[in-house]
Amino acid sequence: MARASSRDAARESAQARDGRRSRESIRYALTLASLIAAAIVALLYLKIIVISAAIGIGVGVLLAPPLRRFQAHFSLPRAVGALVVALISIGVVAGVAYGIYAITETQVASLSERMPQIVGKLQALANGLLDRYPWLNSGAQSFNVAEAARSVGGRVFRGAWSGISVLGALVFAFIVGLYTAVEAETYFRGLVDAFPRSKRLQASQFLVDAATTIRNWFQAQLIDMAIIGALTAIGLWIVGADYWLLFGILTGLLGIIPYAGIAIVVVFAVLVTLASDDPHRVYWVAAVFIVTQQLEGHVILPLVMRGQASLPAVPLLVFMLVIGSWGGLLGVLMAPPLFAVLLLAWRRFWVKRMDAV
Repeated sequence: MARASSRDAARESAQARDGRRSRESIRYALTLASLIAAAIVALLYLKIIVISAAIGIGVGVLLAPPLRRFQAHFSLPRAVGALVVALISIGVVAGVAYGIYAITETQVASLSERMPQIVGKLQALANGLLDRYPWLNSGAQSFNVAEAARSVGGRVFRGAWSGISVLGALVFAFIVGLYTAVEAETYFRGLVDAFPRSKRLQASQFLVDAATTIRNWFQAQLIDMAIIGALTAIGLWIVGADYWLLFGILTGLLGIIPYAGIAIVVVFAVLVTLASDDPHRVYWVAAVFIVTQQLEGHVILPLVMRGQASLPAVPLLVFMLVIGSWGGLLGVLMAPPLFAVLLLAWRRFWVKRMDAV
């Protein structure tokens, strides 16, 4: 009799545990489904906020180490240290921007004055080409270079920024980044605690490695941009290209957007050279870009990315197109570091699991 009662009690206890597990599984599934639904809604209807917040988190990851070192060295409160770091960051950005403007002011002013003449020459070249090869376009007279340029420019800069200016979004991103840097440890612990206890060590290591990946990518990108911009400017100066300094600086600045940035500069430089007094120099201009890009791909990047995994070109391009179609130009800008973090997660969790199978 006692054994039967014990078995019944054990059975009821097991059923109660199963019921609790079932309810917990249902709550977990509902919570996960709610989070996924909220994420989808945010990605579809709050893309400006999502992109600004993502850029801000990246800025916070970059600012956190210098902020910690600054506070430790001067023994300042976090708020004061954050304010000083913010002022220094703004000063550096403003100083670089002013320096770029100062050294390119003459060429920018000259290019602006010559722009109507350049557009006119390009229009004449386009009409002559279409007259010579009518099969390219049956409506040769309807083609307008200026309208085509405005149309392309509008499509490039249209996307994620309806109802808010780029400057406002960047200011918001910087504020988010500053708060992220100040409270980095708090956010880090809170995010790790969101994982089950058995997974927290793994999650903590991944978050540390992801932050390191973003910092290493940014540092390598800055070095690469400086070197490739200088080499391009020197090469264009040697071949006698117009606006060599301007195109060199644009190559460096837009180099932060892989592939697409250099494509924009090459097209712009080629068109301006075609409309110059010596259009045959376009071959030398193209040669400079080909040589510098080969140097970047085979010498510069392997050196600055030494010890780090490079980003595969084809998946990165596809990812940039997907993010760009959703988030516009700044979506393309944040695609490379985001792709680097996703690639780290892929190798850390999926590839290792498949290797263990």
